[in-house]
Amino acid sequence: MPSMQCYRVAFSGGADSAALLHALCQLRDALAPAEIRAVHVHHGLHADADTWESDCRRICADLGVALDVLRVDGRAGPGESPEAAARRARYDALANLVGTGE
Repeated sequence: MPSMQCYRVAFSGGADSAALLHALCQLRDALAPAEIRAVHVHHGLHADADTWESDCRRICADLGVALDVLRVDGRAGPGESPEAAARRARYDALANLVGTGE
């Protein structure tokens, strides 16, 4: 594997991102000294968004993984679907977070 300083997992708390996070944790020794961090993007668009964040915090604590929570404005602009607006906000936030060696 390439030498990395940090592996960041975009973590919604859903099955796919949870499986990826668990898989990376299983490889923790092989990835050392790189850090594993989860990133949860809170769009603020759903009534359960705070609960999803809490669930992500609990899972990460159980795994011993640091969690970064990014709060974004995922509201749609003119001519933009809600899904596209949320995706754009999420991708922009993640791109701004990731640095060299991650």
